[in-house]
Amino acid sequence: MLFESIFMIRGGFFGYEFGIKLIISLFAISLCYYDWRLNERRLDYFWVFLIGTLIWSLAEFLLQLVGIRELQEKFLFGINITSWFWLTIPLQGMSEGAFVAVISVFIGDRVFNKEKRKEGLIVFLGYIIIRYGITYSILFSLGYNFLAVNVGDLNVPSRRDIFTIPSMIYLAVFIAPFIYWFIRTNKQSRKRANFMFSVMLIITSLWTLLEWLTGQRWIEVGIKTSEGTYLNLTRAPPLIEFLALAYDIVIEIVLMYMPFLAIPYLLGLIKSE
Repeated sequence: MLFESIFMIRGGFFGYEFGIKLIISLFAISLCYYDWRLNERRLDYFWVFLIGTLIWSLAEFLLQLVGIRELQEKFLFGINITSWFWLTIPLQGMSEGAFVAVISVFIGDRVFNKEKRKEGLIVFLGYIIIRYGITYSILFSLGYNFLAVNVGDLNVPSRRDIFTIPSMIYLAVFIAPFIYWFIRTNKQSRKRANFMFSVMLIITSLWTLLEWLTGQRWIEVGIKTSEGTYLNLTRAPPLIEFLALAYDIVIEIVLMYMPFLAIPYLLGLIKSE
């Protein structure tokens, strides 16, 4: 166990179906547009979306370039787009990174504002019902049996080595600006970040839990050789699996996505109030 790697596995629909990623990306853009029209043409959410897309697209590109994340076939509403990296990388950046940040700051801003708190809670509950309740119901009604994917299967939609030096350096490089900004910014901006952090922690924890319960996401341990082959792949012990999933939620998602808000502030693209 000491010399084994820890792998994050995506065994279900979200790992290979990019149609849902496109829908999520368009929804994020619509939230940006809605807020832009409603709040005197402010561009806060557009900047969060743009920075998030750039940072997470770069992360996905590097992860796949060096073989840290291995994806199998990718589909867009039934069309095989496995080799369309010009499309799949940005879609991952928008849907897996920027979208989560945008909806979190969107809900957080409204919960933070007493006059808009009701709107924020409605959007929050609506998102949970649609994203989790309806989506999973449709998938299961279509016959997606995620629990049928075998542990150790090399053909899972996505396999990623979690604790690699390049990925941890990448995390540190982008989390550092957020910590710097959070310490130095004013009380109102810090409070805005706290609400965004809290919303993101709730929705990503719930999403990860449902993914785990339905057999779409789990943790494996094993050895990846220098030739790219795998040895001794097994399901991680419960404690290791829990800690790895918690690390993914808190560090690789929530903390990693907070710079999507902090960097526009640091660049003067969002004004501190």
